[in-house]
Amino acid sequence: MRIVLWTVLAVVIGGAPASAQLSADWVVAASAHTPGVGGTFWMSDLSLHNPHDFDLPVVVQFLPSGNANWEADYFLIELYPWETFNLWDVVGEEGFDFRGTGALLVYADTSLACNPIEDCQFLVTSRTYTIDGWGYGGEFGQTIPGADVWRAVDWSSYGYAAGILNDGEFFRCNVGIASQSRDWTVVRVDVQDSVGEILATHEFDVPPFGHVQQRLPTAVTGGSLVFYLVDGPDDARIFPYASIGDQVTGDPSYQAAIASVIGLTAAKVAPERSVRPVHPDRSARVDVTGGSRGQSRRE
Repeated sequence: MRIVLWTVLAVVIGGAPASAQLSADWVVAASAHTPGVGGTFWMSDLSLHNPHDFDLPVVVQFLPSGNANWEADYFLIELYPWETFNLWDVVGEEGFDFRGTGALLVYADTSLACNPIEDCQFLVTSRTYTIDGWGYGGEFGQTIPGADVWRAVDWSSYGYAAGILNDGEFFRCNVGIASQSRDWTVVRVDVQDSVGEILATHEFDVPPFGHVQQRLPTAVTGGSLVFYLVDGPDDARIFPYASIGDQVTGDPSYQAAIASVIGLTAAKVAPERSVRPVHPDRSARVDVTGGSRGQSRRE
């Protein structure tokens, strides 16, 4: 069996140091199988690459939007040496058989020793796209790369995204957040114009292991977004992003917010947080012995 669907408790993932280029633990902050404006229908393909000369079992979990995902379906996939494994329409009928949006967690099987951690590192990327809803044929969409869990926005950092276009006439902007936290988090985003003036601040309540996305309510052209935590557990980690769509063509572009300690001010002092472990107990992340929900989807 190459791939089996299960349901397990979602728990916090630990990962490699931030200097790693590949990772054993990934978050894809946005994925979809849902209709959109202008006759579009958005789908996500997920691609996993094993750079090793040995088999690598990995887990893929789907976290539906707006839910407290204490339990989450997952696939266990055996990646063969040097293989790129593709899950076409991973949220829809070819994968989790869900209609809607959410985030994805992808990580090396917790039964592995991962000593050294490099033995469990692999590559995750995705694209979210639609068949042309205007009848001209073809597809358009956006690449949404996997994010290393160690590159999350936490209590010690802000998340920055720039070049934001949201004028309501030519461009629209959606903002979203995926959470890799055990409890509810409250996240704020400052909308700044091109000279740095804060035009508005918006607040999001993000469920445990959850995902939220909404249209940015503040008009801005060429400005920036600054995301930061204001409430949640000490070990909260979030993955904010912006998706800008062309109002004429529908073509989107994705921008992950970049985490940085630069810019922290006395007005927004981050509370003390727990120290990140260098190499946490991987078995604490997820119990992969949960009951099966069905037959293998692929041999």
